[in-house]
Formats: sequence, structure tokens, C-alpha cells
Amino acid sequence: MAGINKLPDILENSMENCKLCKERIADKLNSHIIPKFMCKRLFENTNPRHSVQISKDGIQTKLQDIPKEDHILCSWCEKRLEKLETYFARVFVEVNSLQNAKRKYKLEIIENQEILHCEEINPSLFYLFFYSLIWRSSVSKNILFDTFKFNEAIEEEIRIFLNNNLKELHSDLLEHSKKIESVPNYYLCLVKPKNKTRGIFSAYNFSQNSYAIYTVDYALFFYTNEDDCLLAHKTYGNSRNETFRIFIGNDESWKKLNNLVVENMLNYKNVR
Repeated sequence: MAGINKLPDILENSMENCKLCKERIADKLNSHIIPKFMCKRLFENTNPRHSVQISKDGIQTKLQDIPKEDHILCSWCEKRLEKLETYFARVFVEVNSLQNAKRKYKLEIIENQEILHCEEINPSLFYLFFYSLIWRSSVSKNILFDTFKFNEAIEEEIRIFLNNNLKELHSDLLEHSKKIESVPNYYLCLVKPKNKTRGIFSAYNFSQNSYAIYTVDYALFFYTNEDDCLLAHKTYGNSRNETFRIFIGNDESWKKLNNLVVENMLNYKNVR
């Protein structure tokens, strides 16, 4: 019996520290790599419940649950991320249905391209949120993210940014975001379809210094080198902008984006 009672202590001592704060034990189980609210339509109108996963070799397999992972975060860091995710779960409800939005958004048309400006939301909050997705995808050991890896310097830079600016309380998070001055300066471009079309789930490195995360309703592109950033993503995306911008793709463009996933996965080995 004495040996059984000591088992939790033995397990705790064998666990590594949290990858985010690097101070506490990574005791959290079932941490979402991508927040649940961004993936809830993965399994919509499917029976039996599944979606499609695209591997780095372009192989399609069934995906029956949102990617989760044990022992990468401590409970405290998980709570800090949850506060951020709860805030953005509400933001994306508004973005998907602007008629009922409480915050102010501006739709601008530039050269026949629709761009949504999130005028009342501090851009630093958007960077915190999207960098949290990017960072977790990079540190994850889940096979779904095996082609989404940064070098240690970039991964550490983003980790420090997150760790320094995430807060336990919702009110503290909103207040602190106004004071954030130093944001990792990379190119981000968030694309959403104009209408409610289906997509796939995938996260991968599609060319040198270029990464993408597809979450059914959104595609997030991230570039660690300006020279590799696609012109449209540089023009309509985000790099320390005064407001955060969302690229609105028409249905045909959205379908092309999703079709490119398989093509890019098939070309992955040539990139590496």
C-alpha cells in the first residue's frame, strides 16, 4: 500500500516542466493545441463523426477528435490561455455574423478585395491569440503538427512574448494588452471565406519560412521571413498594423486554398 500511495509523487517527479512558463510541472492533461471553438465545425453533418486529416505526404485519413496533448502545459498556463481563448471565442462569433456584433468592425474593399478591420480590439490581443496557436503547434509532438516546426530561437521568442503577457484574469488581460509594446515582428495573414463553406484541418510548413494552419472556417498564414511572404498576404495581412485585418476570400478562392493543401503536402519533401 505504501508503494501505491507514493505513485502520484513518482509520476509528478518524472514529468517535465511546463513548456510555456518553464517553472511549474506540466500537469495538465488534454490540452487543446488549437482551441475547440475554432474546430467545432470539423465534425458537422458527418455520421459517423469524423473529419479529414491531411498528412505531409498528402494522405487523407479520418480525424475523429480535436488534437489534444498531455503534459505540455501546467494548470496555471492552461488557465491563462483559456482566458484568452474565451475572449476570442466571442470575437469570432461576431466576425462570423457582423450584423449582431457589439464591437465595431469596418469592411473595406481594396482592388476588389474585401478586408475586415477589427477596429475596437487591441491588435496586441490578436497577436497574443494567434501566436499562442502558432507556438503550441510548433512545440506539439502530435503527428498532425510534425511539419510545423520553428527553429529554437523563434520558438523561444514567441514563448517569452506569451509568458510575459498572458494573464489569469480577464480584466487584467484586457488592461495589460494596452501596454504591450514589444511584439515579435512576423507576417500574419488570417483568411476567412465570405460564406460558410467547409474546409479541412491541417498545419504544415508549405515552403521555406512559410507556415499555414487550416481550421475549417479559417486559414492562418505565418511567415518568419518577409522575403518569403506572398504579396497578397503582405498587402492585406498584419505586421504591427494599427488595426487587425482579416482577408475575406470568395468561395472560389477558398476552395482553391483548400485544394492547395494537398498539393503543398505532396511537395513537402522537396522543400525539406
